[in-house]
Amino acid sequence: MTLPAALLLIFLCAFRPAFATQEKKFLTKKDAQGFGGQNEAARKTKSQNLEFAPEEFISPYGGYGFYSELDLQDAQRPEVEPYKKRWLSPWGIAELKTILENGEKYRHYVKRRLIEEALPSCIEFIPVIESSYKPLAKPASGKSVGLWQFMENSIENYLVKNQWIDERRDPWKSTDAALKKLKANYKQFGDWLLAIAAYNCGAGAVKRALKKSEQKNFWSLARDKLIPDHAIAYIPNLLAVSDITQNSFWYNVELPQAFYDAETYSPYDDFDELETTKSVSLRALALEMRVDPKILIELNPALIYEITPPNQKYRLRLPQGTKESAAFAVFSLEQRLMDKE
Repeated sequence: MTLPAALLLIFLCAFRPAFATQEKKFLTKKDAQGFGGQNEAARKTKSQNLEFAPEEFISPYGGYGFYSELDLQDAQRPEVEPYKKRWLSPWGIAELKTILENGEKYRHYVKRRLIEEALPSCIEFIPVIESSYKPLAKPASGKSVGLWQFMENSIENYLVKNQWIDERRDPWKSTDAALKKLKANYKQFGDWLLAIAAYNCGAGAVKRALKKSEQKNFWSLARDKLIPDHAIAYIPNLLAVSDITQNSFWYNVELPQAFYDAETYSPYDDFDELETTKSVSLRALALEMRVDPKILIELNPALIYEITPPNQKYRLRLPQGTKESAAFAVFSLEQRLMDKE
């Protein structure tokens, strides 16, 4: 072998990774924990370069990776298992996937607010239980409304409801209100499971139940049936949904994670606002702006009649970057109305 050829061989061996195709590797704990927060495309790309050591990484459910504990305790309690079994059934997974996909445009905002407020990530899944992530959800009883299912008697100091506006229907404002209420509950009880149970059945009901119980925790209240049945089911159901979604690879299911990145960016994540003081029809405004009326209606679901309230200030939510266009459109609509008069 000539000297130049020998030198070339040494060079190629030394820098082989730069020229060779990417090698596969075993899944590490860091890899596994990173999977849950990635979007589907990123997970598929990453999984193509992984091999798994079955004895270490295969879960009892046929999934893989390392199980990550939730930031709420007790997801492995026996009381949670029936709810896991329900959600892990074929129709349960189909239902959960549909709910999470439909709620993705709002889940980004919920995730962001939970991070900003340093609250448990499992709270993201309360609307799965409450409303299937539908901002206009209303049960047969008709007493609660919206993503977070606020009742009218529980919105004082949190949300506005009048002839023209019902902020329970607004997923952004109701999210902020729900987190504020949950933080107040936690401040009162010092325990997240009790705080979330109180969100479901009322702080007064939990407070009275705790007075009757020697053990001051949710599971003792549930065991002794000191709180309503719907509250007893609420916590294990929430833990089941949170656990399955956040550990989807472990449970061998594919679920939308609503991971925020350029691929999953939604026009519902950011928006502009314009203050109005007179009645403005959302449909007329959309026509004037040359945008789909559905966008303005979905961004302003608190407007019961799809019209801003007369003779009062209202902050109209708009697609990002359209504030000037909207202001000109509102001015044009008002001028036409004045000309008719």
